[in-house]
Amino acid sequence: MHRIDLITKDHQMKQELASVLPKGVKLAVHKAVPPDIPKGRIVFIDIDTFSAGLIKELSAGAFVVAVTKQKRTEPVMEAATFGAYEVIQRPLKGEAVSGIMEELQNLSIELDDIIPVSKENLPLTATCAIVGSSPVIMDVCKRLAQLAQVEVPVLITGETGTGKELVAEAIAQLSSRFGKPFVMINCAAVPEALLESELFGFEKGAFTGAFAPKEGMLKIADEGCVFFDEIGELPLALQGKLLRFLQTQTFYPIGSTKEVQVNVRVISATNRDLSRMVLEGRFREDLFHRLSVATIHAPSLRERKKDILSLVNFFIYRYRDTVQRPIKGITKAFLKKLHSHGWPGNIRELQNVIRSAIALSKTPYLTTYELKELGRHSTAKPETSLPDSLSSAIVPYLKEALERGEYNIYERLHKEVDKTLLDYILSYTKENQSEAARILGINRLTLRKKLGMGLN
Repeated sequence: MHRIDLITKDHQMKQELASVLPKGVKLAVHKAVPPDIPKGRIVFIDIDTFSAGLIKELSAGAFVVAVTKQKRTEPVMEAATFGAYEVIQRPLKGEAVSGIMEELQNLSIELDDIIPVSKENLPLTATCAIVGSSPVIMDVCKRLAQLAQVEVPVLITGETGTGKELVAEAIAQLSSRFGKPFVMINCAAVPEALLESELFGFEKGAFTGAFAPKEGMLKIADEGCVFFDEIGELPLALQGKLLRFLQTQTFYPIGSTKEVQVNVRVISATNRDLSRMVLEGRFREDLFHRLSVATIHAPSLRERKKDILSLVNFFIYRYRDTVQRPIKGITKAFLKKLHSHGWPGNIRELQNVIRSAIALSKTPYLTTYELKELGRHSTAKPETSLPDSLSSAIVPYLKEALERGEYNIYERLHKEVDKTLLDYILSYTKENQSEAARILGINRLTLRKKLGMGLN
């Protein structure tokens, strides 16, 4: 940019800015707001001599940088509220001014290549799980539509944030139970002590604090659908009771001897590997088979990156009224950066990124400058806990050993674990036994004894 505009009544401000401008940049000074500032021009405005309210008018077509001598937060916040791209304080520093100008020049180039938002790619329903046209999501839609017409339990699998709840809602909406209750029970969110009463309800006086009878969620869902989210978190003690309900569609409220009959369709979802949990004894095999008569896998966003533009469109239209500045589209660089991200949080992460970009946008278009935090704070899945990882290796071995009728399993297993552990730690310490003993938290003599038993 070879010219910038300054709006000020302070002659010293003019000299100060002129002295720090990069070479070759001309400065046009105005004592009143000019009526013909070209679109995309950089305009510095002295908010000590002009009202910050003028920024809103100027920022519709120009990049506005507010300048103030004041060391208070109020002018800064006021200028940002009215749409200033940046607020800087005097005395002006050449490094700060050059940095802003370089950033705005790059932003101006990015804004030359935009993608307008369009209603054409929006779905007919408000279910963002089925937004898009990638082959993988089209397969989900076809399977979803087929299963909606058949009265069977459905298990929806997939990573956190892939829209499993929305898939469940779509099944209910497309089924003969449309318009009937759709009741969601988050098995991970309800405390274990309360979960049974939430499911089945209770009679007055059934326990301390039961001052009046309460209908359970299963009764409320009668004639409709009940959705068990995070079913893998259901305590073992309740899994048997849920299994009985699935078999009979009947249950007893807590404290009641009267059986309740309902007619509900059961849909469940999990981000856990239930088949592995069955092997580990943490989930009932008979319940697993009862819940998974039919399954749908909600794909990760990594598997359907072709749908990112459609999803962005959807979220812009959903949240565009939450800010004063109209969002007209995105830059191609913005879309490219979204495609390069790994999306560990899937659609939910994308939704939050777009909401944040809309809130922080300083132009009518979402740009890469609103994505500076993308990927900076890791949302990757936490590492598998030690008990989980050990059990996944040990339980299959135990099952095979029992099937072969082996004995002395304890001794054999301990020898194998010790050998693997000691080999690895000694390799790590370059055969330094003292350091290995410290890492393992055992006496050095104990380590030597184990090594002397032929374990290494």
